[in-house]
Parts: sequence; structure tokens; C-alpha cells
Amino acid sequence: MTSRLRPHLFFAAFVLLSIALFWASLHQWAVLSLNDSRYSHLILIPLISAFFFYRERHAIFSGAGFSPRFGLPLLAVPLALYGLLALRVVPTSANYTLTLVVLAIVLVWAAGFALCYGPRALRAAAFPLLLLLLLVPVPFNLMDGIITALQRGSSELTYALFRLADVPMFRQGVTFELPGIGIEVAKECSSIHSGCALFITGLLVGHVFLKSLWAKVPLAILTIPIAMFTNAVRIVTLWFLGTKVDMRFLSGNLHHRGGILFSLISLSVLMSCLALFRKLEPR
Repeated sequence: MTSRLRPHLFFAAFVLLSIALFWASLHQWAVLSLNDSRYSHLILIPLISAFFFYRERHAIFSGAGFSPRFGLPLLAVPLALYGLLALRVVPTSANYTLTLVVLAIVLVWAAGFALCYGPRALRAAAFPLLLLLLLVPVPFNLMDGIITALQRGSSELTYALFRLADVPMFRQGVTFELPGIGIEVAKECSSIHSGCALFITGLLVGHVFLKSLWAKVPLAILTIPIAMFTNAVRIVTLWFLGTKVDMRFLSGNLHHRGGILFSLISLSVLMSCLALFRKLEPR
């Protein structure tokens, strides 16, 4: 029993020491996730990763053991990177500083895991450890670019749905002049939140239900157009309800809090894609 607990005690001590060392950076990361809606998903990633560590604990921790020859060289590199960033030896743009710092912290934790449990456990824990890369915040300028791309994609699909419904309109970029009332696909309506949630869901269900990488990767990629399509359906539905039924639909609960309802469409399409990939996978 003592030999089984020893690696866990070593790793728990390592994590506590690393949290103390990285406290300022982790606090900045937590503040970003709690106060910026674009990064609200970050705070959930450790819980999801911990769940998969627990779910796959028998495969991960069987035969685990302290491995300094393997782990210490891996640990030296991210620690050195963090030190260079913290001491500002390497000048970085404000857009990328937190991204690089959190990346260094995640790599330190992965190396600490390898040090305490060995290479076999590191290979077995590849998925929950790789999930921790989602802790790394996308740089602000790149996040703005992603939101703009989602905004334009949602606009194109909205335009296609209006054309399919034979609605007369005049379009200029992300703005639509329509009978009754015009609409704009604003950045707040770009589907960034639902897109992040669906992408993470695609990773998780792909890992659980699919075996091959060629099926897991396309399923995760497909979540992006699925999120944009669902966002377009939401925009068109709200316009039809607002102009044909009651204008209050355009500013009511369905507009501001109806994301869960329309997310069911995304999940339905995602599950259909998952079922297709499962059928295409070799038995």
C-alpha cells in the first residue's frame, strides 16, 4: 500500500509546490477566465481532465513508479522557459505573455507527472494531459480573428437559409436589411461560446467512442461548421418569430437565454456525425 501511495504523494506535493511557485500567473489566468466571456471555458478544463484521469486510472497508474532519469530532463526545459518569461529575459508581446506562461506551466505539470509516475503512465495518460493544453488562453489578437471568422461564417449560412426560405433582403457584410426589421450578426452573436463548448464536447465523445485518430480529428473539426450552422438557424428562427409572431421574441428570453435550446440542434448533428464515423471505423 505504501509503495502504491508514494507516487501519488510525490505528485500531490509537486503540484502544491508548483501552484505556490506559479501563483501570480495562475491568479491572472483565473481572473481572465472568470471575467472575460471569451475565455469562460478555461476554468472547466482541470475538472474535465481530472475526470478522465479518474476514469482511466487503472490503465494509467498500474505499474507507475518514480522515474527521475526520464522526468528530470523533461522538467528542466519548461522550468527554464517559465523562468525566462517571468524574469522578462525574453521580451514578449502583451498578447502572448500569458499564453506562453500558461503553456510553460502545463508542460511543467506534464513533466512532473512523468517524473512521479514514469514513461508508461505518461503514455497511458496522453489524453487527459493533452486536454490540459486547453488551459492555455488563445492570444487576444488571435481570439479576435477567430471571432471574426465565426461571425462571417454565421453570416454566410444565415444568408443561405434566408435565400432557401425565399426571403427578400439586402445584405452588406454581416448586416441584413429584411422585411419588418433588419438584423446584424454581431461579434457577440458569433457562436464563440457554443463553438468552444461543442469543440470540447467533440474531443470528449471522440475519445470515448472512437478508436482511430483519423475519425477523432475530423469529428473535432466538424464542430466548428456545426456551431456556425446552429447559430444561423437561431438567427433565422428569431427573425421569423419576431416578424411573424411577436416582436418581443427579438429581445426576449429566447434571444438572450435560448442557447441551451439551440445547442440541442448542435448536439444532434454532432451525434449523427459520431454515429457515421463509428460505422466507418474498422471493427
